[in-house]
Amino acid sequence: MVEKELGIGLVNRSFLVRSGKFRAVVRVNSIDSDKLGIDRLRESQILEALEGKEFVPNILYRDEDVLVTEYISGVKLDNESLKSSEFRSHLSSVLCRIQTTYVTDMNRFSYLECCNSYARNLPYNPSEVVDWQRLCLVAKEIDRSFWAPVLCHHDLIADNIIIRQDSIVFIDWEFAALGHPAFDYVKLFGENTPRGMLSGSDISPSVIKQIKFLQSAIDDLWFAAQNILKGSSDERGQND
Repeated sequence: MVEKELGIGLVNRSFLVRSGKFRAVVRVNSIDSDKLGIDRLRESQILEALEGKEFVPNILYRDEDVLVTEYISGVKLDNESLKSSEFRSHLSSVLCRIQTTYVTDMNRFSYLECCNSYARNLPYNPSEVVDWQRLCLVAKEIDRSFWAPVLCHHDLIADNIIIRQDSIVFIDWEFAALGHPAFDYVKLFGENTPRGMLSGSDISPSVIKQIKFLQSAIDDLWFAAQNILKGSSDERGQND
């Protein structure tokens, strides 16, 4: 039985369903997933690698159109939690466990290609949305620099982090890939990311600033592409 729709997401639609006391979340994938930077095959590989980990929901069923996971009851991450040094340490330890998860047969993520793919879906010059020249230079520099790729969630907004009693659960892994080891840390802790959190990686303050800029610009490009697709979807709905 469908209990309710969990809001209309920016990418997919998700529903809370119930059978007796058991509840699950059914995610219906967007038909425009590929245009929004989502590789469902890559997501499937990563979910397989994460299966059984306590920091991800249990997967009940999945195919190319639908993902069914257990419902995680808890509270979303808030700024007050991030102020706690104990919680920050706990969060960092979970990120470390994610980064040490081994994923086979997957190429290193290209941040420049990510930017280009979003830009290709815009009917106007990407410079109207971001400092395109600077973004390309930063993304290219990050891609070409030496770093060992690790599993990155790539979308650690508050809605995707659920605190359940003494555990932390990350949901919505569709943007995950083998990315830069500082990316998720910077997303959560900003330019104040303590270097000691980065699993021993030698990440300079200048690189952290570059990643912060990269994240903000990619977000702006993504929302611009999403708005274009939403407009096209609305037109299709009116013409049906």
